[in-house]
Amino acid sequence: MIGPSNLLSGISRQIRVHGHNIHILRTPSEFRDTLLKLSSEVKNRARISSLYIGTGDTERGIVNNLVSSIRQHECDVSVMIDRYRGTRDGGIHLKDLRAIGAVRLYQTPYWSRTKYHKPGLIGELLGVHHMKYYLFDDNVVISGANLSDIYFEKRQDRYFVIKSKQLADYLCYFHGLHSASAKVSWDFGRFNKSHWATKGNLKEAWNMAGIYTCNTPIEKEESLRNLGPADGDTCIYPMFQIPWLSVHQIDEALELLLISADSSQNFTLSSGYFNPSKRLIESLKHTKAQVDIIIPSIEANGFYKGGSLKGLVPDMYNLSGLRTLKSCPNVNLFEYSREGWSFHAKGLWANNLTILGSSNFNRRSSARDAEFCAAIVTDNNQLKDILNEEKESLRDYSRDIQKSYRPISALGLPFMSSFL
Repeated sequence: MIGPSNLLSGISRQIRVHGHNIHILRTPSEFRDTLLKLSSEVKNRARISSLYIGTGDTERGIVNNLVSSIRQHECDVSVMIDRYRGTRDGGIHLKDLRAIGAVRLYQTPYWSRTKYHKPGLIGELLGVHHMKYYLFDDNVVISGANLSDIYFEKRQDRYFVIKSKQLADYLCYFHGLHSASAKVSWDFGRFNKSHWATKGNLKEAWNMAGIYTCNTPIEKEESLRNLGPADGDTCIYPMFQIPWLSVHQIDEALELLLISADSSQNFTLSSGYFNPSKRLIESLKHTKAQVDIIIPSIEANGFYKGGSLKGLVPDMYNLSGLRTLKSCPNVNLFEYSREGWSFHAKGLWANNLTILGSSNFNRRSSARDAEFCAAIVTDNNQLKDILNEEKESLRDYSRDIQKSYRPISALGLPFMSSFL
């Protein structure tokens, strides 16, 4: 059996840290309080990457903290959100971000040749900027949660706080790289308007695509030469998924881990919106390992009680999960059900390994959205125990999946599957 570190080293760069510098948060309120605290202590730099930023008191508090750090310490601050989701109802008003200055509204190249500029669901269908990480000096918060009040209350997600200058340097580098590729979309205008950037940057973005792989030399960046302490007991592998640049590190990692596993191994995979790609289905069919998958019940799905066609989306995910269960012999499927809570946690657990981040491991994540995940492999026994406790805390609210979908969803799934 090939170890996960050997497999992942062929996909992404390895960054070593000490396990005691990784802190796992359990609750949305801990996530909220940590973001407020870290954003208030920034002295040098901050990077925010999210699908959107909400309009609640917490979100405004974080923005105000960053504005204060710019004024007091001349900090280097950059924010990237999606062009469409970030500007429709529920997203922060752009004028509130103006004081930060370096704000990029990311629009996927799928829309770049159209004249469709209005915020809304139509603009989000073909793909969004879905990466979630929150960097404050040398502290990196990796999560699947957006900066919005619904993620600070009763919505279960995952949240890791990692103290590592090398990881922070690395993410800053790629944040700048992704920002450069985003020039094919929109910049934040001086007078609270967006304008098209130069078309020539599309070619520049394609030229940059190879840099996302670990084999492209980037040692000319002095801060990236030292990728962590040699005696670090934990390895982090940052992974990106940018379909329009043919970057699929997350899909590759899942495939390698599942296919190379033997019958003695057990995996637990979770997704807030489970509609697996054909590639993942094939990996689940052929893996020798036992795989337990946790998805939300219909009531715990983020689209539950949504208006119009959105109200059928939870049913379609339920149906997709049941079809996966039927076609994959080594898979057990569970649904998270907790009164008053929704489920948004995504990740993979296996022995001393976990993967977390923005990807739901579904067809959208594979073919449409820009994603960021981190794989973590540790020899730190205390961290192993905490990872297992985190996994078991999700299983505590999980039960065998119920056949709950409405029959009409079976008609809609073939047409909507590639967007889910």
